[in-house]
Amino acid sequence: MIDTRYMAVSPGAVIPEALPEFRIYVRSAEGKYILWALEGKKVGADQLGKLTEGGLSEVFVDIKDQFKYEQYLETNLGSILENKFASSDQKATIFSNVSANVVKNAFETSLGLGVMGKDVIQRTQSMVKNSLIFISESKSLQALAKMIGHDYQTYEHATKVLWLMVSFLNNNPDILEKIQPGFQEEEVEHKKEVIRLCGVGAILHDIGKAFVAKEILHKDDPLTDVEWEIMKRHPLNGLAMLLDTDLPVFVKQGVLQHHEDFNGGGYPMGLEGFNINILARVLRIIDTFDAMTSRRPYKDPFTPSKTVQIMCGKPAGSVVTEDPNEDVRDQGMRRCFDEDLLRKFILFLGDVKLDR
Repeated sequence: MIDTRYMAVSPGAVIPEALPEFRIYVRSAEGKYILWALEGKKVGADQLGKLTEGGLSEVFVDIKDQFKYEQYLETNLGSILENKFASSDQKATIFSNVSANVVKNAFETSLGLGVMGKDVIQRTQSMVKNSLIFISESKSLQALAKMIGHDYQTYEHATKVLWLMVSFLNNNPDILEKIQPGFQEEEVEHKKEVIRLCGVGAILHDIGKAFVAKEILHKDDPLTDVEWEIMKRHPLNGLAMLLDTDLPVFVKQGVLQHHEDFNGGGYPMGLEGFNINILARVLRIIDTFDAMTSRRPYKDPFTPSKTVQIMCGKPAGSVVTEDPNEDVRDQGMRRCFDEDLLRKFILFLGDVKLDR
């Protein structure tokens, strides 16, 4: 009989030389829980090697330490993805569980959706797990691990962008044909593959920030001109990290171009209109929406409705119209986005009831 005082966890989460604040147990053939590592005790590589060689698929943590364990996963997620003692499946499971918690927290806070249902959690876990498997196969895992290890907030943001991207594209299959022409909407497997690739682009879109100092990423005050130039390099850095991977060209273009503006005022190349990769145009919208509805060191989050108003170029409290003669000062951010895609994204937000 399984003792409910303990929760099973993946041995792939145990990092050599880490200092977890909880005890780790193994279960004997007789069902007894045996202390394997004390809290605060470094787990050596030799000790961990013997554990994995023994073929154990799970170790155990006292259920009272669940919160500490989850905090440990968040702190060490980048290292877990690089852990040579963890299998690809173990990494994918840990990564998907942590990512689902990120989306769950977003549901319950900035997005105003209330409690996240079990079905949504399961879909999120499956979506992220499939994306990580592809990332591993495409030789992009090291780049992702580097980003997560450098800045956990960037990973949290990327995970929410992934969820919004996949959900949005599932609601708008016509966009998939533009991203990857040549297939019919009823070709289910091809559709799933394109959506998965777009999700991979979403989770990787900010990996270039791994080369931006944390002092800049988390600065409370406006960036200096020099700091801003450093920040603007992150799409180029991201492309450089992915050049030798097997990711499709349109995904690499999405990473490179996700800060290009539809009116030509973006960076790093100042591309304009339909010269911008369509995945990048979608990323520009979703990236902005999540950034504005999330808490940042320098500002409180906006509500989804206020964010949409600003993205449409209207001050909070005004009515959004399509009047081409409206005051240019009210248009604000509107010129940054592909208006057709922005309109579809706003309709999508209404369908999933992201606002109260």
